[in-house]
Amino acid sequence: MPSGNNPTAMNMTRSTEWLLTCALLAWGANMLRPESFFDQPVYTIMNDLMSETRWGMCTVIVAVLRGVGLAINGWWRRTPVIRFIGAWVGGLCWLAIGFLMLASSYSLNTRLPAGFFWYPIFFTFEGWCVLACGYDMFKNGSLSAGVSQRHVS
Repeated sequence: MPSGNNPTAMNMTRSTEWLLTCALLAWGANMLRPESFFDQPVYTIMNDLMSETRWGMCTVIVAVLRGVGLAINGWWRRTPVIRFIGAWVGGLCWLAIGFLMLASSYSLNTRLPAGFFWYPIFFTFEGWCVLACGYDMFKNGSLSAGVSQRHVS
């Protein structure tokens, strides 16, 4: 079993965080493509809030910043805080996308797309990552100023 003191052993959910980051990046990049997705009825409310391009840009920016936080994780004591914020904002993105699609579907009495149920799954796993990052922050002493590292078994 890895030691809790080395940066690679702090969070066993890192691969999940990378997967969700890549999924958000792919979703955003897909929204930036020239073809139009928001002409489908299930995206009506999302289109009323922001354009397809803005949704794409926002999610790409979140994914890139989160990827940077994941890449530097372990090299700086406060990086679990960055990962925590990235997982929290990523979860809010998946929640917004899923909820707004569901609301459009019900308001217009249209069918949800086959891939809709990935959004609640992504949101749930983001919640797991938030909890894991919180544990890492506690274990690493990320929120304390100048206090020695905690050793939790």
